[in-house]
Amino acid sequence: MSFKPRVLFLDAYDSFSNNIIALLEAQCNVHVTKVYIDAVIPHLDDFLTAFAAIVCGPGPGRPTCPKDVGLFKDIWALSDDSIIPVLGICLGFQSLAHELGASVIRLPQPRHGIRTCVTTSSTSIFEGLSEVHTVQYHSLHAVIGEYTGSDIAHLWRPSVLCPELQPLAWDFSGQAGMDSKFQKNPYSILMAIKHKDKPFYGVQFHPESICSDPTAQRVVANWWRSALEWLSCNRPSRLVADDTAIFDRFGARVPEANLESGGNSQTTRSGSPASFGSSASSAMTSDSMRVTREDYPKLISVALPIGALTILSICNILDFIKEECIILDSELRQLPQLGESSIIGIVLPHTKKITYSVGTKQVYLQQGGNEELVDLRDYDGNIFSFVKAFMSKYKIEMIADRAFCGGLMGYITYEAGLETIGVPVPACSGGPDICFAFVERSILIEHKQHTVYVQFLQTDEHDYEGDRWVSKTAAILEGLSKHNPELTSDIQPPTFPQSVRGRTLPIESEYKAKIAHCQEQIDAGNSYELCLTDQTSVSLGDNISSWDMFVNLRQLNPAPFAAYLRLGPLTLLSTSPERFMNWSRFQVPSNGLDELEPELFSTCQFRPIKGTVKKDQVRSDGSVHRVNRLEATALLKTQKEQAENLMIVDLIRHDLYGVCRDVRVEDLMVVEEYESVFQLVSVIEGRLFKSTHSTPSTLDETSGIDCLAASLPPGSMTGAPKRRSCQLLREIEDRKPRSVYSGILGYICVTGKGDFSVVIRSLYKWDVPGPDSSEWNIGAGGAITTLSTEDDEWEEMLTKLQSTYRLFVSK
Repeated sequence: MSFKPRVLFLDAYDSFSNNIIALLEAQCNVHVTKVYIDAVIPHLDDFLTAFAAIVCGPGPGRPTCPKDVGLFKDIWALSDDSIIPVLGICLGFQSLAHELGASVIRLPQPRHGIRTCVTTSSTSIFEGLSEVHTVQYHSLHAVIGEYTGSDIAHLWRPSVLCPELQPLAWDFSGQAGMDSKFQKNPYSILMAIKHKDKPFYGVQFHPESICSDPTAQRVVANWWRSALEWLSCNRPSRLVADDTAIFDRFGARVPEANLESGGNSQTTRSGSPASFGSSASSAMTSDSMRVTREDYPKLISVALPIGALTILSICNILDFIKEECIILDSELRQLPQLGESSIIGIVLPHTKKITYSVGTKQVYLQQGGNEELVDLRDYDGNIFSFVKAFMSKYKIEMIADRAFCGGLMGYITYEAGLETIGVPVPACSGGPDICFAFVERSILIEHKQHTVYVQFLQTDEHDYEGDRWVSKTAAILEGLSKHNPELTSDIQPPTFPQSVRGRTLPIESEYKAKIAHCQEQIDAGNSYELCLTDQTSVSLGDNISSWDMFVNLRQLNPAPFAAYLRLGPLTLLSTSPERFMNWSRFQVPSNGLDELEPELFSTCQFRPIKGTVKKDQVRSDGSVHRVNRLEATALLKTQKEQAENLMIVDLIRHDLYGVCRDVRVEDLMVVEEYESVFQLVSVIEGRLFKSTHSTPSTLDETSGIDCLAASLPPGSMTGAPKRRSCQLLREIEDRKPRSVYSGILGYICVTGKGDFSVVIRSLYKWDVPGPDSSEWNIGAGGAITTLSTEDDEWEEMLTKLQSTYRLFVSK
């Protein structure tokens, strides 16, 4: 056929929806339009005439709750003249089963991120498939009748309770070959159904998961083949013309936040466009944001051999640490493709700053003593639209792919991430939820190249001080590189227990009660995984240097994303092992440009950490066993640890598919070693593309900033589905703000690249008046799943807390 039929995807606010859309487009060669289940669509029958088929997707909740299924119920109630083929997945499957008379009840032991073998009837959408190896995400299951006896032949026939429902697949692994916890489940769990007369199908499992094998994907292809056969006999007009006029007419009545176009849609969630800037160019009028001439900005830099230079020696001799500064420090923990660079960003009194607090719809642009208020209504009401427009004015082209040349450095709180997914929260009480400094003077240490760059990003042709600063600073560092007395030090770093005036630690009984609350929500089908956290506060004496604390912490806990930040009222000391995301500048593909459609590409990479094993394990006799890598690998292969990681991998794939055309999992569940733990890490990448005909000032093209905005807050700190999980966690965590913990920290470079870490294994304080001015906060937690135990999760939280808290404990 010369056109792609249009498929309607009904999204129940799930965090795997875009993965299903990508699978549909790949397997079925269709154009997918996504509509949220709470969309108001007058004359639904007429609206559906633009579509060849419908997919009712997964989501949190129960099929018996109208709010959880929304439009699904309207689809099952369509008249015979209006029906078209439908595939229900997970919640969509349960909704169909419920409409056909089945009871949908809780599983004794929910299955989330669990890989199983499904036995099929080898008929209908399972033609040629006797088994399907796939992933399940469900707490509820459909029951179509009471069966007794060992003969399973009756399982393949319609039951008295559900005469219109034809079973197509079952999972018989409930009591065999599984974790002992799953032995509570029924012998047989219904996995797929079809309506006896209508073209309605449903599957309980998730064929789109990265750990579902090709047999699961073939089920989707088989469904589409069956749909085409039905359409050719019953709705042939849907296969000969794409009735866009009807779609446009009725689609206009669907609220924009609830209607999205597939095919790498530029919108990823309700009210959060992934590509910004439609009106930003005309709104950018601030004098403080203008570049004075077309040949600016330009980079002035001097390269030096690293010699004896270290992060500490550079910062100490140049005395950066007395004022605001941002130091991204990978010196002590360098891994392949991680920790290859360190950056010292110098914040001066006249440095431009962007600050934003959630819920205000206003940005403060500060420089020196001047402050300008920018109305976000000129930027689609979105802070990231403003950031994208701001950075478009300072773009430079570099031949060498240097890690950082200048640009925005700063942080985004967890609460700012919640705002992007429509979870209302109050603004941070300590300071802004988003704060970036536009760094023009910086020192870049390329550890792999053994080179130090002293850099000045000149944005004003009349700024001559920066050029002189480069020369002066390079001369100082050149002398220091030849002889650095601070280089050799095997002394164990001191801790600060004597300086502690007070501390508040998590209470075991309360934390375990929250774990139980999380598991109750998972059992009820409201979440697959909840990343529970708690905070510790430590009050110190006034004479303690935050820099001294960081110097000791980085040695206690070496990490590829260590950081020292003093920006506005925030002081943050981080030894994070986890990259949130980075993105490359746009570049030419290795196989060259396509002659017909020449495109450059940018790679966006995520590295979520989920799954933790403590190195020092206390035996029953009180002795300590040091876990080695082989033992840790075995421990991290349990269903619980693998499921934790898999759920976040699938969630991140969803986030990426909302913005990127090409999404791949480069590494799945690889064991990495850190100072006190082994952790399970995955690497997911997506590619952005742009035409070579685009100009540097184009604001409506998709960039890494769009991907950043579409992926907040970090999935490894939320659980899945992200939106519902975050809503639940707000209540379970007593509505206490996480603040910068669980947020992100990093930079957006003027060359078009960026890099952010997740703020974990960190401590922070806000400079606020009053008794809390010397109070440091430490966040820690872990992912709660149905396989979690209260004791294990409490110990995991303490292990993560201890990596930072031991700074205040006597050795």
